[in-house]
Amino acid sequence: SCFYGNDRVNLVAGGQRFIKDLKVGDQIWSMTPYEKSLIQDEIVMMMHNGPNQTALFYTFETTNGLEVSLTGAHYIPVTIDELNKIEHLPASKVTLKHQLFLLGKTVSIKSIRTTIRYGFYSPLSLSSYLFVNNITTLVFSASHRASPQTLHHIFAPIRVYYRIMRTIYGTNYDPFATAIKDGLHPVPRFLKKFHLLVRIVYFVPKYFGIIIIPILIFRVVKKK
Repeated sequence: SCFYGNDRVNLVAGGQRFIKDLKVGDQIWSMTPYEKSLIQDEIVMMMHNGPNQTALFYTFETTNGLEVSLTGAHYIPVTIDELNKIEHLPASKVTLKHQLFLLGKTVSIKSIRTTIRYGFYSPLSLSSYLFVNNITTLVFSASHRASPQTLHHIFAPIRVYYRIMRTIYGTNYDPFATAIKDGLHPVPRFLKKFHLLVRIVYFVPKYFGIIIIPILIFRVVKKK
């Protein structure tokens, strides 16, 4: 689940940068489909690097001439004009009836083509969004077997740890530094390998009260 390395993001300091050249701590502009305005964002880690590998990309061209390329499982926010509903779909599920999110507006898709391209990358941002070639995208994929909203919450401890470590050791410190330059970072590798355990840890506390409280009430009533 990755971006094409030669696609670009906008830097807060001005100018653009290739996704393949992004580094931890880079200040970038992102946009969510809900706010529809730019937010200051930051790169937390590169979850997956494939500089020497090829991948099948879905390239979306909009009616106003913009393009973005994503691997098939990669999530992207879309809408259908008459429904006015935001969906997060894997790139392979997006059709010409959908619209993509630009700054302050949506735009129709002119064409969708599949291409084999060389070099793919998967950065993680604080917001979980990435504004690529001026089109709003997400940083997660369906390969994690969870919705983008769930993944955003699951990655919350990673974002908190990142902020704490950078506050303590300075803005040049990389809390998730690894020698891996080609392949999956250990953090997302762990989350994928133990996705069932991660789901339990995430969901059980959420519904703990719903399950336990009725049991406790039943036991109290029964004793009386």
